[in-house]
Amino acid sequence: MYNNLKELWPKEWPSRGKWKYLPRVLNKKEKIIFSGMCLVFLISGFFLLLGTYYSQTEVVPGPGGIYREGFVKSSRWLTINPLYASHSDAERDIIEVGFDELMRYEDGELVPRLAESYEVTDNRIFEIELRDDIYWSNGEKITSQDVLFTVGAIQNPAFQSTLRQQWTGVKTEKLSERKVRFTLDSPSAVFAQNLTLKIIPEHIFKDTTPQNLRYDIHNMQFVGSGPYRYKDFEEDEERIKSITLERNPYYVFSDPFINEVVFLFYESESDLLEAQRKGEIDGFTPSRSMQDYQTSLSTYEFFLPRYFSVIFNLEQESVLEDHNIRKALNYATDKEEILRKVLNNKGTVVDSPILPSFYGITPPEKRYDYNPEKAKELISSAGFVDGIKVDEDPFRFTEDLKEGSQGEEVRNLQRCFISIEEDFYPEGEVTGFFGSETKEAVNRFQEFYFEDILAPHGFTKGTGMVAGSTREKLNELCADIFKGAIPLEISVTTINDPTLVELTEVLKEQWEKVGINLIVKAKDVQRFTTETIPSRDYESLLLGTTLTAIPNPLPLWHSTKREEPGINLSGYENETVDELTEIIIKKTGEEREEALLQLQELILEDAPGIFLYNPSFSYYVSPRIKGIEEGKLIDASKRLKNIDKWYIATRRTF
Repeated sequence: MYNNLKELWPKEWPSRGKWKYLPRVLNKKEKIIFSGMCLVFLISGFFLLLGTYYSQTEVVPGPGGIYREGFVKSSRWLTINPLYASHSDAERDIIEVGFDELMRYEDGELVPRLAESYEVTDNRIFEIELRDDIYWSNGEKITSQDVLFTVGAIQNPAFQSTLRQQWTGVKTEKLSERKVRFTLDSPSAVFAQNLTLKIIPEHIFKDTTPQNLRYDIHNMQFVGSGPYRYKDFEEDEERIKSITLERNPYYVFSDPFINEVVFLFYESESDLLEAQRKGEIDGFTPSRSMQDYQTSLSTYEFFLPRYFSVIFNLEQESVLEDHNIRKALNYATDKEEILRKVLNNKGTVVDSPILPSFYGITPPEKRYDYNPEKAKELISSAGFVDGIKVDEDPFRFTEDLKEGSQGEEVRNLQRCFISIEEDFYPEGEVTGFFGSETKEAVNRFQEFYFEDILAPHGFTKGTGMVAGSTREKLNELCADIFKGAIPLEISVTTINDPTLVELTEVLKEQWEKVGINLIVKAKDVQRFTTETIPSRDYESLLLGTTLTAIPNPLPLWHSTKREEPGINLSGYENETVDELTEIIIKKTGEEREEALLQLQELILEDAPGIFLYNPSFSYYVSPRIKGIEEGKLIDASKRLKNIDKWYIATRRTF
């Protein structure tokens, strides 16, 4: 037996040459034990090193991969030019990826982008200084001359830019190769949002005439300043099939991780969904009809400064002139039910025209929570019983009416034609506006009663005007129709869109519960925008409203904007609100916020409409695409503003 470890321990460590004899001195069992111990040692060492590697490193985005986004768009041409940014979702999205802006909104704050800094004097003089290291995607330097060229093109009516109105009356000066000054006619607290302008390169478009700019080849093969630049596009005989962008080597900010971004275009929603099932695309924005599509894609929800509302036309003679009726309609509307049935709860209820939750403003004290009993009380106060208001003075036609006339007499004229057995007015719309259809109805009526109306005055055909003998005949035939009774019915005109039509059906059910009959008039987009809106040919409108980056209620609620091309679509007029809107566009800070709060309360008290909901914006993207952040957006295309931070591949770094 050994008395201590010293006796076991060799006098000296075996030399390298002696280790080769180790297998000879070990028996079979010792060899197995020794081999096992060596294997355990190697495995332990491997996992020790691996654990150390993982504990001392982290996963970070890496370069590589292709992102493919799908759109429903059948077109032979794309106008990828910030001057015409509002023409289609696809074009706006490509512009967002291909062009950077002078300034950008980050968490509600305006911060420099292509600009290095900016200064504001009295909310009237705005100066920006460009960075010295910014270049177009073809390597040309970006200068203040490009800014001047862009604004000049916007302001020139011949170019027909969609941005022209917001740059009207702005004087632009070049102070240096990097510095530009914008001078306004009067102070504006909302002009700063114009500095989010995406500029175009002068050296590319300087020789292009206004008439040819929209169709210049550089609107497809664009030269921009964003994280990605044009690479190529694919087309067939009928349409553009795809456009591919690659990383812009001249991009001044962080290098994008994803190698290429491809936009693919499909002729129908079913084609797009089939492409997604096959794995041809990684992301798309679903329409309302696609919201219930079962997909493995991740869903991202964003909120935009927009809302849907029913706007009352206060300039027409109708039951909506009565303040009690307008308030009753607000109380009769269950917004939570609308959100649930129409939007599947993808949105939020709206109680104010200035979206306080979006802009961080105090919510209104005045609210119209769903209260059908309160609605019935207000309807009763307005003199209606069982949907009818009895007038002590039975109605008679007293005015001369012609094309362009509007009001209650026109509404009753249309009701009269509908009620008479002869088919004078097949269109059957009670709008209160004397349009071409009503004129033709008058002609038919006059010619049917030729002996009583036209012959005594020597006319051989209808005049299309209501006067004299025409009015007498109408009073004779329609006396029993009116009998001094005014029905409680309201027409709502909207776009023939599945979501909006579904919404009107829910409103109809809700209003019927309090005795109000809703007449729905759904029109195609073209007719709605070119005829209905300009002529103010509606009793009320159901439509969406998009607000700006900085709240600016003047275009929507100032009395000077009641007539076309103004967009005060209710004809709302309130002197105090006019004064408040003027403060809001000129002042900043507490004075501006206080004016917004007062304006909010006044408008809600006057009830020129019903503010319904703010729909969320859904975006479907493959789970393999990382780095997308949900939140508030000024515009839907801004979901792509940080696309240079998106990634597919990853790597580990210490």
